[in-house]
Amino acid sequence: MTTEHKELLIEIGCEEMPASWLPGITRQLASALGSRLEEARIISRAPVVPFSTPRRLGVSVMELAGRQTDLQETVTGPPVSAAFDSDGQPKPAALGFASKQGVTVDRLVRLTTPKGEYLACKRSQRGRTTRSVLGGVFAATLRDLAFPKQMQWDARLEDGRGRFVFGRPIRWLLFLYDGRVVPFSIQRTATAMSTGVKTVRSGGVTYGHRFFSRQGTAGQKLQVKSFADYRKQLAGAYVLIEHEERRDRVAKKLESCARKVGGSVAKMSTGSSLLAEVPDLIEYPSVVTGEFPEEFLSLPDEVLSTTMIHHQHYFPIVDRKGHLKPNFLAVTNTPRDNVARIAKNCERVLVARLRDARFFWDADRSCKLDDRFDRLDTLLFHKKLGSYKKKSMRVAQLAERIAKDVLFVSDAATSAYRAGKLSKCDLASDMVGEFPE
Repeated sequence: MTTEHKELLIEIGCEEMPASWLPGITRQLASALGSRLEEARIISRAPVVPFSTPRRLGVSVMELAGRQTDLQETVTGPPVSAAFDSDGQPKPAALGFASKQGVTVDRLVRLTTPKGEYLACKRSQRGRTTRSVLGGVFAATLRDLAFPKQMQWDARLEDGRGRFVFGRPIRWLLFLYDGRVVPFSIQRTATAMSTGVKTVRSGGVTYGHRFFSRQGTAGQKLQVKSFADYRKQLAGAYVLIEHEERRDRVAKKLESCARKVGGSVAKMSTGSSLLAEVPDLIEYPSVVTGEFPEEFLSLPDEVLSTTMIHHQHYFPIVDRKGHLKPNFLAVTNTPRDNVARIAKNCERVLVARLRDARFFWDADRSCKLDDRFDRLDTLLFHKKLGSYKKKSMRVAQLAERIAKDVLFVSDAATSAYRAGKLSKCDLASDMVGEFPE
């Protein structure tokens, strides 16, 4: 009999997760669900496709069998020599094995193995419907997910394992197979004290952007019937579910906004990782352009870039010669909002950071490296090897000996000794402490 294949759609709606978690946990979800479906003998003719935003983890399978494959198994019983007497009549061992398997002795077969001939029972178990199995598959999948940090949120699953932890509290579940809701629930623990934790039951609804909506109120319920419908409705509610789609939108808007101020996005190694991270901070990206006083351009480019990229997740802008401009780009999760006010607030935060950077830069320049040498004694290199001051002295002595005895350049020995002595003094500077990146 031909088995029909239908669409599976799952969305786990939760509190916002850190951007650094999403790539790994998204891959985990697809892998875990695929493994559990295979274990449950549910065949898929299409891949498990994962997607995620800071507030949701999801998967879709376009063609999933409507029933488990039938289970064919052979159960081995007692040896034939112990199952029948000399007249070929069944002994208690054969009768007991047949009774246990729910068949008569004449339904048993003989199985030849390296250890001899044994009685066996071949059984066929018809597969259950996929809908009746999916709840257990999903529960096992949730248990398989490993987060960098897990939260206790007074929840439990009815899978016999009790308390259920997750990366963030789950607020809703969209669980559809063939357009119909698959029953599933996450219960409260008996000792739950918080009134904010309620039983989460699966349904056929999702939720749009938390703060914005094209029609009606923000974050309103959206009734969905299929993955195509789901994706279309969320896009209309300011939610782009695919990381690649958000990244491409960010990249296009960054270049567009940079051109408007006569520049382009800085091509830096750190900038590339930022472009990969930012899409996992938002559900619907927009870009605003800000500026800062030109006086801060006197700071080294590394200081400016580190402040913008690592501290604020902003994108620097460079001119045609590759020099930094007094502008930056910030990616926001607020479409159709007061762009000027957002840009102004971003500028205020960045300028405060740049003032700190300039203070540390000026303070470090007013002090010689030699004056910082004694401070290295307060920095531990290794508990068995001492401080960085002791390490620097060992490096200095070794550099001096190499210059004299290996390279035979005695004139450079003094300079080599001094270079080794000062080689770690930057670790005692304010800039390294403030900008370890």
